[in-house]
Amino acid sequence: MAASVKVSAPSKVNLHLRVYGRRPDGYHGIRSLFQAVSLADTIVVRSLKTIDIVAIEGSFDCPAQDTTVYKAVAAFRKASGIRTGLSVKVEKAVPAGAGLGGGSGDAAAVLRALDALFDTRFEKRALAAMGALVGSDVPFFFEDGCALVSGRGERVEPVAPRDDFALAIHFPGFPVGSAEAYRLLDRMRPGDSEEADPAAEALCAAYYGDPKLWPFANSFERFVAAEHPEISAILSKMRESGASFSSMSGSGSSVFGVFPTVQAAGEAVKSLAGFGGSSYLAFPLARLPALD
Repeated sequence: MAASVKVSAPSKVNLHLRVYGRRPDGYHGIRSLFQAVSLADTIVVRSLKTIDIVAIEGSFDCPAQDTTVYKAVAAFRKASGIRTGLSVKVEKAVPAGAGLGGGSGDAAAVLRALDALFDTRFEKRALAAMGALVGSDVPFFFEDGCALVSGRGERVEPVAPRDDFALAIHFPGFPVGSAEAYRLLDRMRPGDSEEADPAAEALCAAYYGDPKLWPFANSFERFVAAEHPEISAILSKMRESGASFSSMSGSGSSVFGVFPTVQAAGEAVKSLAGFGGSSYLAFPLARLPALD
């Protein structure tokens, strides 16, 4: 058994996010194209001599026992039967409530790290099933780079990733909870039949084309932006800065722009300094980060 395992926990952007009406089970169905990106938290997992202790260190927006990190540890322990004490240190870089999947990425990274730490050798689908108990988006973070995600987020179909663009990501400094965004959608959108709804095959085909021609959209964007005008201003700035494509990610509040070169994305990051919050230069990931 390894003494410790260090892993990068990447985030994601939703290149496309179509949200359908509420289902009988209370969830909303989605069809989304997820792209993993290089903006990432860093997690170190260590075993402790004391049985059952789980010590979690990090800067979170909720108590440690309510985090996805703790829930991932609990899911792994239940599946494996291992009760060895654990120390989990999380160095946060991905902002919370930003629509970037930071919590989901952390959960998947913890499960991968625990599997390596204890040499349990769970299959990927078994780890993804544990992750699904933590959150709908977690299974995506066991795939390489890009995937078409549907259902309530639990159906993940890998898409061969591309890595020939760069991204500028801006978090405006305030979170938008997914529950808040869904309430806005239900209240402000009388139905979903008028929204464009490209077929899965069309989305995947478009992904490999020129980002300037991407037909992608985000069902939440206009409703969340109506409540938070800063989002519209950032989207406009992305386009002014030369973004081939720009959108809000997930349920917000982060906005991203796709640029043809690293230099162009870097200049866009600089241009966003006056908006407050935080800006990041990021790259699409083609594969899962290696474990150390």
